Amino acid sequence: MDVRAATRDDLLQIARVADTSIWESFSELMGSAAIQVFLRRRYSPAVLKRRLLSGGILVAEDDTGRLAGFADAEVTPDHVRLNTVVTAPSHRRRGSAAALVRALQHRTPDLPVCLDVILGNLDGERFCESLGFVPGEVFHQDLGAEDVVVRRWWCSPVQAGRTSVVV
Repeated sequence: MDVRAATRDDLLQIARVADTSIWESFSELMGSAAIQVFLRRRYSPAVLKRRLLSGGILVAEDDTGRLAGFADAEVTPDHVRLNTVVTAPSHRRRGSAAALVRALQHRTPDLPVCLDVILGNLDGERFCESLGFVPGEVFHQDLGAEDVVVRRWWCSPVQAGRTSVVV
């Protein structure tokens, strides 16, 4: 698995993976209108170009060079906000999402990382736990067409090559 910064050539594949994966992962947690708004707000060509220019998108490629997944993050002075980690359905449970999070952590080793997961997204919660994230605050988030309840998960900075947990 190769993880690298996204390039302009990746944008179409990122949008396709996001569309397929988001619909599959969230159709039981959110209504169609909310998913459409979410995809438009996060993965329209203009939004992706802005995120790409800020250096906030990492991609994971499989051994054949196909896009296995991507992560979109924003670095703030006191933490890294992992906006999303998306894996192509055909590449799930093969380590690409974990590789993306680890690459992000190693790029910003002195900062804790947070990731918001919609309550009820059991796969997302198990993923966070498997990487040493711990559950944090719960809040409502307006997705435009729907209000959802989200839990923020936190992971402490990478220290001495290991990830420890923040309580």
